Amino acid sequence: MNLPIPRPLLGAASALAAVCLLAHLPVRAAGQQDCPAKAEGVSFVCNVVNVEDLISLPSTPWLVGSSLHGVGSKTPPLYLFDAKTRKAQEVQAGDIRIARDAKTYPDCPGEPDLANFSSHGLDYVGRGKRGTLYVVNHGGRESIEVFEVDASGAKPTFTWKGCVVAPDGFWPDGVAALPGGGMVVTSLWDPKDNDRLAKLIGGKPVGAMAEWYPKTGWKTIGPDGMSGPNGVVATPDGKSVFVALWSGNKLMRLERESGRATVVELDFRPDNLRWEAGSKSILLGGQTATVKEAIEDCFAKAHVNCDIPFKVVRVDPRTLQSKPIVDSGVYGNMGAGTGALTVGNDLWVTTFRGDRLAIFEGRGRR
Repeated sequence: MNLPIPRPLLGAASALAAVCLLAHLPVRAAGQQDCPAKAEGVSFVCNVVNVEDLISLPSTPWLVGSSLHGVGSKTPPLYLFDAKTRKAQEVQAGDIRIARDAKTYPDCPGEPDLANFSSHGLDYVGRGKRGTLYVVNHGGRESIEVFEVDASGAKPTFTWKGCVVAPDGFWPDGVAALPGGGMVVTSLWDPKDNDRLAKLIGGKPVGAMAEWYPKTGWKTIGPDGMSGPNGVVATPDGKSVFVALWSGNKLMRLERESGRATVVELDFRPDNLRWEAGSKSILLGGQTATVKEAIEDCFAKAHVNCDIPFKVVRVDPRTLQSKPIVDSGVYGNMGAGTGALTVGNDLWVTTFRGDRLAIFEGRGRR
């Protein structure tokens, strides 16, 4: 799929803008780097591409990771990880069954282009070994694709059930499920806004957030002035959502009923959020770099791995105060970290540009 670059972005910054906005399109990449099982005290799961987000399937050893297209990468729809063996396997298009739920998703235009799938933010809800997986997709359409997951067998199986096409002007990033079959979705920018790149760099208002329910469709939520809404999680009762404002260097808690927003400043670019410890704390990861550095040194380069430092903090959802658990750095050639997931006693860390996942042993909270 070829998308035009708006004329105001052409010129000296054309390569930068093109790659930033169309990072999921595959082109020729730089060579692979060595990926040891362990380096600098950190363990790695190697030979995976751009696992930007990660979720666990409760009551099983399995994890599901997204796989975001980038410069030089053509990725599988999803990854499946065995937490016990720390082995990864690709979930290919042929592994996914199709059983459309037209009643719940009547406006979905049809099956996704699984051969061109580019997965981004994830969320999962379920009981026992069955549940629903929500996947932000940039391949073929801007959408949230919905899969039924069955982990009762030797390994999980995936059945596509339907989709929700993102609202006009959305480039979806994160998704959080809501009670009653709804969801909250963030948009990092408006792809029709010719000044979106400059707004991101300047920390100006850019992007949006909306919630969707089967009977009511899309509804815009959140205060004015948000800059780069990125990762999002919702409380189990759906009353509050927590949103990473990436280009604004802020974390926001939004009370959905009243619309009241509480915002705290951060010293890094917050990316993905994930609950841990029975929803008593939130893991928040992101990059310790400027927007311009992250784009020019990462998105606009055909590197397999980016040397953009990242950090991970643990957030108290009541006070929004955070404590560092992974110091800012690049670990064993892995940079551009996006978020973290507690797996047993360990912390698995994702990246938007890399051929590995990092495991920081003993830093999870059970």
